[in-house]
Amino acid sequence: MDKEIICIMCPLGCKMEVCAEEGEAIRVGGNKCKKGVGYARQEVLLPSRTLTTVVKTTNPEAPLLPVRSDKLIPRDKLRECMKVTAKYVVTEPLQLGDIVINEILGLGVNIISCRTLKGI
Repeated sequence: MDKEIICIMCPLGCKMEVCAEEGEAIRVGGNKCKKGVGYARQEVLLPSRTLTTVVKTTNPEAPLLPVRSDKLIPRDKLRECMKVTAKYVVTEPLQLGDIVINEILGLGVNIISCRTLKGI
């Protein structure tokens, strides 16, 4: 399978071609720096993203709390993770970086607070 992707690892935005067979990236071309090779392989074999979203709170002064994943999440699991976060409600004070949802979907990825949330 040949796939064309645009690298996002540096400002050059190289257009790269990746040849992959049987779940293994065999050849990457078109990159102008070494970072592109790793990015291309990961993007073709196991595309992952950082999840950024908000969760509801019971604090009337801050009804929504911005959160993000502390590690990359496989792209095919993002929708399921969003469903979990959409139902979640924070009921206690949190500091920036505190874990809001521990190991979401058993992926070994925590959802953490991107802001301090004072007393509720």
